[in-house]
Parts: sequence; structure tokens; C-alpha cells
Amino acid sequence: MINNRYIIKKKLGEGRSKVFSAIDTEFPDKEIAIKVLPVSAKPDEKDSFREEFFRIKKFDHPNIIKTFEFGTVVTKDAEDLEIEYNSDFITLEYFPSKELLAYTELIDERKLKEILTQLCAALYYLHQSNYIYYDLKPENILVSNYSNKPQIKLIDFGLAEYQLRELNIDVKGTAHYIAPELLKKEPHDHTVDLYSLGILLYRIVYGRFPFSADNEVDIYKAHIEKEFVFPPSRYSKELIAVIKKLLQKESSLRYHNTLELLSDLGVEINLEITKDFLPAKFFTNRKDAVNIIRSYLADTKSNEIYSAKGAEGSGKTALFYEIYENFENAILIENFSSKTGIDAVKYIFKKIFYSKVLYENYSRELSQ
Repeated sequence: MINNRYIIKKKLGEGRSKVFSAIDTEFPDKEIAIKVLPVSAKPDEKDSFREEFFRIKKFDHPNIIKTFEFGTVVTKDAEDLEIEYNSDFITLEYFPSKELLAYTELIDERKLKEILTQLCAALYYLHQSNYIYYDLKPENILVSNYSNKPQIKLIDFGLAEYQLRELNIDVKGTAHYIAPELLKKEPHDHTVDLYSLGILLYRIVYGRFPFSADNEVDIYKAHIEKEFVFPPSRYSKELIAVIKKLLQKESSLRYHNTLELLSDLGVEINLEITKDFLPAKFFTNRKDAVNIIRSYLADTKSNEIYSAKGAEGSGKTALFYEIYENFENAILIENFSSKTGIDAVKYIFKKIFYSKVLYENYSRELSQ
């Protein structure tokens, strides 16, 4: 158990971070996943990990993994050998699944089209929310079967970037999936994700990447210079035509959005798809409130208490999340409406007590 709350069950995977299934003893009715960053991670990796949490927290789409809590491991049981003290972690929804290419029913074009419909819906939502994903690949798409129907979740938003800020034109992503304009460090937009989608589909249809190369430089050169070859395939001509359009080296010749792609595949754009298209919410026009709080926190002599009041929908929650995101030592206490009386008090106390900023100042005697 870590932080006297999360019972670690088993390791689910490992990459830049380790992912475990776990039980949240505060809300034990649902299993969760915990993504743990090694304590040895570089400062920029730690910043990126924290930013990823707040990025996903803004999203609300059924095909995008959900996050719940961000924290630091301040206590742990002896048997949790693979988790280190002072490691940052994120808790997420648990989605028992396989990576896309491990899903054996991709050969069935009807099921592939269902997966593609959900993936396109998630990408459309992200792009409407002014995000570019940048790292679309099979490893970041989880698939599970529900009532003999595939369901997907998009994970790992470490490279995602908000388009309305000045975009970083450094090459980013996984070599085999990077669009030519990114490799040439040219201005770009969300259609770089569509190129990656084309590579992903090509790999599914033909069982290989379109270019074979021994190193990343040769892969990059092939993306920019080589033409794609489309041998005969068991899949439909409509799907192959979609892949060809996605893989146009000139971005303006690709689809403008993923709904156009679905239309070419004969997928009806119905309410089931569009009901989740309301773009992610963003904090706007309340910078004055943040500045007041910033000044308050910088004033070490003040003992005032501030409260935020307003009608429902006035932006109080957004303000609190903005504070939580921008002030690393802030503690956000939420999601305890199901708790009452002493249980609510205990929950609030534990959230405060096991926060890194306060816990590291306690003596060992007090913490025990």
C-alpha cells in the first residue's frame, strides 16, 4: 500500500514509467491504475509527467483514458519493492485491455472499422479542443471487448500540445509515424496526427511498416522522399483509398478532419459519435483572480482566508484547478461528496497529511 491509501495489486506494464493495477481504499468499489515515474527521472521528465496529468484532466471523452489524482509516494509497504519513495504518480481509470496490434480480430474489417470510428472520434475531439496528439501509434491505443464489440482508449498524452500556444517545431513522436513537415521543422497543424494514423493503418493492413530502414535518419529520409507502395490486400478498396489520402506528403491534400475519413468509409456520423464532441474546457478571463491569489501566497505576513463564491457554472471549479495546476504546493480536495461525518473529515485530513509538501516536514514520530 502507498500513502496509506492505494493497495498495489500487480504490474501492468513498464516504459518511461511503471503502471500497476490497484485498489483505492477511499473508493474501493472500482479498481484503478497507477502510473509511477521513477524517482531518478530528470527534472524535465517530472515536469512533463505532471503536465500530462493536468492535460488529461481537462479531457472528457469516452475513448480517452481518465485521470483522478496526482501525488508523490511518501509512505509504502515493504512488499512494494518496485515503487520508490518520492516517486510521483498518477491514478487513472483501470481499463483491462490489449495494445492495438495484440488485438487478434483486426483482420475483421467490420471490427477494424469500429475501432477506427472510436479512434477518429477521440482525435476529432482533441483537434476540436485545439490539441495535437503527436504520438499516435498502436502502443498508445488500448482495445477491449464489450458484448463482442471492441472498445478503445487513447493513452499517454506526454507529447500532446495545445495549438493556440506557440507550437514547438522540434521533431517529436515515434520515428516510423512522424509526418514529413514535422521532420522538416516546418509549420504544421493537427494533420500530422492524420499522417500517423495512415502509417498505423498501413501497418495493420500490410503487417509491416511502409519503409524498411536500419536507423532513424533513414526512416526520416524515407518519410520525406520515398513514395508509398500499396500491394493488393484482403481489405476493401475504400480503406486503401483512405490510407492513401492520409499518407499524402503534402498536408493540405490529406483529410481536414477525421469525420471526412469516416464519411469515405461509409460510417454514419450519428448522435452516438457526436454527443461527446463538446471541446475540452479551458480557464479564461479570470486571470485577475489568479493574480490576487498569487500575491496572497507571496505575502508571508498575511493570515487572511480567501473564499471563492459564485453561481453554478460561474467558473469556481475551473479557478481551483488553475490554482492547483500553477502552484505546485497547492492541495486540491475534491470528490468526497459520497462521504459524510467523520469519514469526510478523515478523507480531508489524509489528503493534507500525505501531500509531499507537508509530509516531508513532519517528524517520523508524528507520521507513525
